[in-house]
Amino acid sequence: MLKNVAGGLISNLNQRKNMNTEITLPASELKAALPGLSKVVSRKSGLPVLQNIKVSRQRNGLVTLQATDLDAFATYTITGTQPGQPVELLVPMEQLNHAFKCCGSKNDVTLLCEGNETKLRYYIGGNPVSQPVTVTPVNEWPPAPQIKTESFELAPAFGLALKQALASCGEFQGRSTLRGACLDVTDQALHYVVGSDGRSLFAANSFTFPLKESVIIPGSKFLGGSDLLDQGPCLMAVQSAGKGRNVVKHICLQTPRWQFITREVEGQFPVWKKNIPTPSPKWTHLKLGPSAVSQLLQVVPRLPGDDNNNHPVRLRIEKGLWVEGRNKNDQDWTQVAVAEVTITGKPQLIQLNRNYLLQALRFGLDECAVESDGTPIVFTNAGRKFVVMPVYEKPVEQKPSPPVPTPPVKPSATQTSSTPPETKPAEERKTQMPRTAAKIEPTQTPEPSPTTSLIGQIETIRDTLKNVIRDLNTLVDSVKLAEKEKRASEKEVQSVRTTLKKLQQVTL
Repeated sequence: MLKNVAGGLISNLNQRKNMNTEITLPASELKAALPGLSKVVSRKSGLPVLQNIKVSRQRNGLVTLQATDLDAFATYTITGTQPGQPVELLVPMEQLNHAFKCCGSKNDVTLLCEGNETKLRYYIGGNPVSQPVTVTPVNEWPPAPQIKTESFELAPAFGLALKQALASCGEFQGRSTLRGACLDVTDQALHYVVGSDGRSLFAANSFTFPLKESVIIPGSKFLGGSDLLDQGPCLMAVQSAGKGRNVVKHICLQTPRWQFITREVEGQFPVWKKNIPTPSPKWTHLKLGPSAVSQLLQVVPRLPGDDNNNHPVRLRIEKGLWVEGRNKNDQDWTQVAVAEVTITGKPQLIQLNRNYLLQALRFGLDECAVESDGTPIVFTNAGRKFVVMPVYEKPVEQKPSPPVPTPPVKPSATQTSSTPPETKPAEERKTQMPRTAAKIEPTQTPEPSPTTSLIGQIETIRDTLKNVIRDLNTLVDSVKLAEKEKRASEKEVQSVRTTLKKLQQVTL
């Protein structure tokens, strides 16, 4: 039996030595694939295998490129077929990316498998070169989940809505459910794509998803850095695995060229509809023309005040629209008049974060409605809404001028202590001092009011809680990283155990 096993291993080794495989990676295909795959490959991963790209040629001649970070798998299929023997090998992402940059868009990159050696053939300045590839055993590559559930086609507007919802998530560290875009199907008549970072909220309706319950797609950089959501038609499938608390959902988005499989964000997305106000005719409404949108996109980032924490700008709505900004120590606002704006409603003066204003304009939301300076601002366009909370800032405090000391007045010999002194020119200047300065007594210190003391205590408690939350978030990220490495280690241990069991079955 041992002789048969050894003979099989030697036979496979000889086949590998005699096999010459060539796989062509066209420059146009790499230009479309590498930007997306690079968003999945982790350069800082503790597992070297995750820094590679898996290149496969199937029996039907299709060539695929795959990247993974254990939580997500992105696969790109190259156009056309390349007849030849089926093969799978791992190529370092950094090495493949370097070869593509050297070739540019004129020359293709070729993988050569000659016996036990693998080389990359590409061009540097029009000169062909061959570079050995640092080969990692392909059996270390984690297997991608097999999606067996039936997929459904998404509406053409879904890709743009999902991108904008994911862009509205940001990197909110307080709640994991806000790190992804929710496909909300709680309303049977109307389904939504929703994203929020706690201070703003994006929602797009007019969708119909054949899902039994809502799902949260994680905010992956791949979805924003690849052209998957720009292609069509786009199919989606949701598959559950496990039972009870161990249920894991995988979401699959697929186009003719891309397949992206990722784990769903666990948890319940917040109830968001009750937090979105409905504009009424009594509100102040703005309709921005194309030139107004273009002007704001150029002016708003350059207004003073971007160094503040909330990056505030102010919209002054009267008979026209003015956008204003100022630095921390400025007394006056820098104003710019905005042209091609239609205004209905009463005058308003609202202040908001300029980054949210720019985000709404880039989304193409050219209609704005506001009830008052203390209520949310609602940007809308064609079934899409972007709700932004206003910004409050403390007014710039003006330091009172120091009191001018007044020399004491000595009574004359003809005056008694009860008789006021005669008015002199030097004494008349006292009436020109500010009243607040005249009331200040240097020997007395005013006691703080109970309200001021209470506000100070609240501010101290809030800062302490922020530090605690930040530390907890750092700890959670560390635990997640440890769990990810633990899963990878368990897979390696399981592979070793399987190999040992096979060896134990060998009899002499």
